Amino acid sequence: MRKAIRQALAASVPKTKCPAVLRLVFHDAGTYLESANDGGMNASVRYELNRPESFGLKRGLSVVKNAYDALEGTAAEGKVSFSDMIACAGAYAVEFTGGPTFLERVRLGRVDVSEADPENRMPEQTLNGRDMREHFARSGITTKDMVALAGAHTIGGKGFGDAYTFDNAYYATLVADPWHKPDMTKDEAEMAEHIGLPSDKFMREDEENMRWIQKYANDQDAFFADFVDAYLRLTELGAKFV
Repeated sequence: MRKAIRQALAASVPKTKCPAVLRLVFHDAGTYLESANDGGMNASVRYELNRPESFGLKRGLSVVKNAYDALEGTAAEGKVSFSDMIACAGAYAVEFTGGPTFLERVRLGRVDVSEADPENRMPEQTLNGRDMREHFARSGITTKDMVALAGAHTIGGKGFGDAYTFDNAYYATLVADPWHKPDMTKDEAEMAEHIGLPSDKFMREDEENMRWIQKYANDQDAFFADFVDAYLRLTELGAKFV
């Protein structure tokens, strides 16, 4: 079954779609609310594509669907849910772009839902560091896990190192703080504006966040280990397993 999943992903997910696939994971799992005990990793993202925060998710969803359809006729057919495939696809995207290998550690057996999760559960891109921590705490996500998961922004077009290399460039950039360099030229200031989301800039302005940011900037292996642990927890939030 695991071999079939890996083969389907290898045949369906090009490196250029890896950032979109990883973003899809966070949008599916990120709707979990601990107090309500609903939302989470359940493939509801398929029904949430018209929401403002879902802009561009179709790019990741389409390749995951291709991989899921490719399970037909294999040992995994009928035994792997769509939410399982999303979780596995994100792990594959991390591995494919040079990050840690942990696809085979992703738990299987999630139950898919047939409707959207409640609205207004995803964090706003303008939250400051403290507000971001408080938002994720509502889902049971610690500061350590939140900062580790934010490292996923190292791939994609957000300006943190190479767009298709999963490494600790995200944290190195936050420590360097390109947005507040002294004596910046006009061109440098304009380039800095294109690096990251507002929440990335605000992330570094929180003392508790900076503890982990500095650790991961100095130790990529620690980032990889903590990212894997956080990712596995994230992809089980709110999930119902058979």
